[in-house]
Amino acid sequence: MTAALSADALYRAISVTRVQRLERGREAVRDEIDRLAAHPTSGGAALSAAPVSPIVGMRGGIASGPSGALALALAVPPAWRPDLQKLAARAAGAGARVEMEAEIDGGQLVARMLRTSPDRLLWAAVLVRPSPTLQTWRLLVVALAFSALLLVASASYSLVTVNRAAGALRGALAALADDLTAPVPRSQVRELDDIAVGIDTLARRLEESRRIQERMVGDLARQERLAALGRVVAGVAHEVRNPLASIKLRLDLAIRADAALPSSARSAIDHASSEITRLDRLVADLLIVAGRAVGTRASLDVGALLRARAEALGPWAGLRQVVIGVHGQGEATADGDALARALDNVLRNAVEASPEGAAVEATIEDDGSWLHVRIADRGAGVLPGRAGEIFEPFFTTKPDGTGLGLAISRAIARAHGGDLIYGRQGQVTHLELTLPRAGSAVVAGGPGLDLGAQAVRA
Repeated sequence: MTAALSADALYRAISVTRVQRLERGREAVRDEIDRLAAHPTSGGAALSAAPVSPIVGMRGGIASGPSGALALALAVPPAWRPDLQKLAARAAGAGARVEMEAEIDGGQLVARMLRTSPDRLLWAAVLVRPSPTLQTWRLLVVALAFSALLLVASASYSLVTVNRAAGALRGALAALADDLTAPVPRSQVRELDDIAVGIDTLARRLEESRRIQERMVGDLARQERLAALGRVVAGVAHEVRNPLASIKLRLDLAIRADAALPSSARSAIDHASSEITRLDRLVADLLIVAGRAVGTRASLDVGALLRARAEALGPWAGLRQVVIGVHGQGEATADGDALARALDNVLRNAVEASPEGAAVEATIEDDGSWLHVRIADRGAGVLPGRAGEIFEPFFTTKPDGTGLGLAISRAIARAHGGDLIYGRQGQVTHLELTLPRAGSAVVAGGPGLDLGAQAVRA
């Protein structure tokens, strides 16, 4: 608005200046005619010159006699002649002053004539040219008008751009209220873009904090469940182990005391003793899940142990038309009985998950610090949203499962300083049991927590 008002004021000033110059030209012509009227004629001269006019550019004089019109034409520039001749013709039939104005050579020709007698004509003419600075002022007016249009256009563009960017940010904020992972659009306005980047960073950090909180809540709930399980297991172990030990002792004494027992009775007693031993191992496994340490550790050939467990499970796997293959060698410091039970649980889980005619591949890899036992099958796996639950006690997807096998196996692995993790790549499911290799000093827990989190995310 300021630029538009300035341009208008400047245009008005230019117009006023032009009118003033034209008015001064008219006054000069009238004064010149009055001055010539006061000058006496000089004989019969065709064009008698009056004293020189004080106005620069003024032409005038007294035309008399028959050749006055020709003399008048010779006294003015060629461009003036047609208009002055027309004015002289008008003055011939008028008894008063006649005037005219015409556009000539970029200026305004102001002329006046007065016929005082049939053979005497007073005339004066001046060309009023525009001011030398007029063109500069006109250019300035155009520049001001253009700047006003440019300001309006830039302000309109800025308003539209800012409104669009602000609308996008409002929409992003509304989306982030429901989903912190919603994208935040970038803006062409630098200041709003900085705000968008800040909002996006804040949302990402809030989402990460929320995930950490959920994970911590899950860990806390799991720890509470394990603590409750530990208390239950401790009570059950005390109430069950003592009777089991007493029963097993009496059975052993019965066999030793009576050598004449029938073979069928001895077989039944041996079977009962083996079941008591199995129950005792189950109680020991539950104590490990509840947090109790494993038994005595020693250097162990894991490859030989894995092959032995695969051979023991071979007939059972054959009934399901599943083959177990073992590859690799390695040694670890572990409790042999506990590790055997962990391997049995993982191998059984893989065989049960495999379709008929498939193979379960067990591979041992030694990276210098850790021994990795990877057991892969081509089963369907578990739903991605429930992958983190498979190691929870009593979680199972099998109709007749107890949900303790993988929980016990991971508890045994972690008690040794390793871990048991789940992963899914394409159509292959793998469980990886990590153990510290023989001779390495590893803090309990090892790489398990990070590897497990990565595997479950995968």
